[in-house]
Amino acid sequence: MNLVFDPKWDKALPDTDRRKIEQTFQKFVLPNTAGKQITFTPLWQARNHRSDLLVTVLINNYSSQAYSFGNTTLKYVEDNAVKAEKTFTLERVYVPPDSSMPWTFIFPESSFINSSINLHGSLICHNLNDLDPPD
Repeated sequence: MNLVFDPKWDKALPDTDRRKIEQTFQKFVLPNTAGKQITFTPLWQARNHRSDLLVTVLINNYSSQAYSFGNTTLKYVEDNAVKAEKTFTLERVYVPPDSSMPWTFIFPESSFINSSINLHGSLICHNLNDLDPPD
């Protein structure tokens, strides 16, 4: 697996965040042994001034083709309970094959299913067929 950064992230990412991402990648992203295609490794969560939920993860693409997110429903889960759900179409998110890339998914307050969010959760995508190869 390779760690890659979106060009805008690469320019703007503070050194402390870059180190945390690199350490998480080295510690938790392992070669694919279970046949999975896409997984998410949590990095951090936060709320912004509008009360949106910001979920930063490593998107791990274990497949042999690049992926982008087109009409993909992601759920933010804490303690086995879905707290937020949103459908994302992110044409500029392009995860090369056999690579991990950090990204922040933004769940607006209107996407919350349960407003008691503790910022200790993870992302899930039940239907990986929703993930589209880029054009």
